[in-house]
Amino acid sequence: MDFFHNLEFTYPIYGNVFVTVYVLVMAFAFGSIFASFITCAAWRVVRHEDWVKGHSHCDTCGHELSTADLFPIISYVALKGKCRYCGSKVPPRDLIFEILLGLLFAGTLALHGSVDAAVVAALALEMLLLGLSLADWDSGVIPDGFLVAILVVWIMTVGFRPDAQRFAMEGVIASACVGLLMAIGTAVAGKITKAKSGYGPAKLAMCLVLFLGFRGSVMAVCIGIVLGIVFALVCKSKKRKMSLAPAISLAFIAAFLFKDLLVLLGVQLPF
Repeated sequence: MDFFHNLEFTYPIYGNVFVTVYVLVMAFAFGSIFASFITCAAWRVVRHEDWVKGHSHCDTCGHELSTADLFPIISYVALKGKCRYCGSKVPPRDLIFEILLGLLFAGTLALHGSVDAAVVAALALEMLLLGLSLADWDSGVIPDGFLVAILVVWIMTVGFRPDAQRFAMEGVIASACVGLLMAIGTAVAGKITKAKSGYGPAKLAMCLVLFLGFRGSVMAVCIGIVLGIVFALVCKSKKRKMSLAPAISLAFIAAFLFKDLLVLLGVQLPF
């Protein structure tokens, strides 16, 4: 009981049961909505379609979807995973990611305990990372537009942190170090495997460690190495283009959430 009593002061949303449930439900709802948007945007980017002005449509019959067809999760369940107009089966991928991003939004807020610049940045990044990971998985290319959006999020939120100057300096130094290491690793891997590999993963890692500082960056790099190997083996086994954005994205999210979990439990990192 003492543990949860202390949370009332450190993590404000736990001070009231109704507020806690309300905030987490709303976080899940917004996560699902943003997932619906970003998965559609990523698909259009891969297919070189206009993701700003274009209307959502069925990929099979091309019919423009109505508002009733676009409610995250609800529309898919109500229509039993089929297009209302041609009856073709809709792949469950979007539904899965709507649920996952909703849970991730709720979990991020639950672990962080309050809404501040750090958690706003994390939620925005989780949405963007889902989009660029799907784009990379489908095409083998990390669109630069997503990277620019990540930098914009950092610029707009870093100044609102209580330790803004120190955190910004740590992020820039960590970004340069990680970018240099990944660029060298990419070049060496290309020489060894004789495979043409771009520097998209290095640029993505450079953008993400801006948000983590030294401690979070070390954690993300360690997790990313393991996940990168796993994804590389999966891509090789499926004989598809190398897609490392999902591994890097998962490493960043894991580092952010795990860091908050350690703070929640009162554990101090040794580095």
